[in-house]
Amino acid sequence: MPRRTATVQVDRSGRVLALSVAWFTDGARRRAEARAERRCVECGTPLPTRRTPYCSRRCRWRFHGHYFWDSARTYVLARDRYTCQICHRRTRARLMDVDHIVEIGCGGAALEYSNLQAVCRACHREKTRRFLQTRRHGPVQDRTTAAPAL
Repeated sequence: MPRRTATVQVDRSGRVLALSVAWFTDGARRRAEARAERRCVECGTPLPTRRTPYCSRRCRWRFHGHYFWDSARTYVLARDRYTCQICHRRTRARLMDVDHIVEIGCGGAALEYSNLQAVCRACHREKTRRFLQTRRHGPVQDRTTAAPAL
């Protein structure tokens, strides 16, 4: 049996697209156990048959989202009801992005739902601009509260 060598697929910006080896090892093991126990692999509710390891489409998207960015994006947009978590405006999915609350470069988890939020493009651009500015120049101090120079 050939050994799989691809581990993590990353795009040019550094975003994790897929944890393919984990899908074929950990994911396959968890799905097989769920079928044998007749329980949903994501939420643990009883299943009527062993045909599928998921109780619903939501659980299927949620489980796939632990391994694939597109599934995580779909799940987070639906979870947040297509509403920007910064400005609270609701818009179409094609006009929204899914953003990491704690950036991966600062130690945030790549495909963890608690670290993902739906944001509109304008808010995402502004948040990214502020993040890049602080990385280059250090934290920006408020001039009204900063101590005067002597």
